[in-house]
Amino acid sequence: MASPGDNKGMNPWVYDIVLWLLSILLDLFFREVHPRSSWKIPKSGPVIFVAAPHANQFVDPLILFRVIRREAKRRVAFLIAAKSTKRKAVGAFSGLMGSVPVGRALDETKAAKGIVYLPEPDDDPTLLRGIDTVFDNGDFVEGGLIVLPSVKNVAANTEIAEVMSATEIRLKKPFKGTVALKQLTGRGIKEGDSEIDDKAQEQILAGRTDKGTKFRVAPKIDQSKVYDAVFDRLANGGSVGIFPEGGSHDRTELLPLKGT
Repeated sequence: MASPGDNKGMNPWVYDIVLWLLSILLDLFFREVHPRSSWKIPKSGPVIFVAAPHANQFVDPLILFRVIRREAKRRVAFLIAAKSTKRKAVGAFSGLMGSVPVGRALDETKAAKGIVYLPEPDDDPTLLRGIDTVFDNGDFVEGGLIVLPSVKNVAANTEIAEVMSATEIRLKKPFKGTVALKQLTGRGIKEGDSEIDDKAQEQILAGRTDKGTKFRVAPKIDQSKVYDAVFDRLANGGSVGIFPEGGSHDRTELLPLKGT
């Protein structure tokens, strides 16, 4: 039997059948992975499982699903990117297994008009200025994100603190890193840098003009429904699983933490 609250929002029969089928793959390809101290998992009551560090988006959740079901007789509802639930198979199974979809701002970015740069990177690094931009068109809001072009699969971003005009934005925090500084100022792009290889230099140049860099904007995401769903499951004695920022099977480094 599972904990009473663990079934909320789930189809228990589908959950167990899917888990059994996927467990066959685990036994075939990851038979040397063995859990430790699983006896510590609470058998009842509200529980939040935090899987960290997390570096494999496919294997790690499956192992946790199986260990928690086998050792504690519980079913756990994991938080899942809302973008993933839009895929037919993943969306159908995640719904039946009680997953909680989480919207991510970076999944909803869109190209913005104009280019941006830092007019005073040393004295005022949170002032972002645009050329031919329309920061006052409603797409740019407090709590939204300014996202720079991706360099080696990493896109620097930071939160908007205030929209000052159609061409000026106040950032909550300065952009971090050598790459972002090069994108927004053009400093040292042709000089070479021990932290930036040739491929990164080319990608930086591809997104820049003589005056600034192309960019994207992401909306502010209202997470109140996510919190409500999580609190509801916990209030009913259920369990919820959370995976902190990680990479994937082909990119194993941990990613920087992002705000909700």
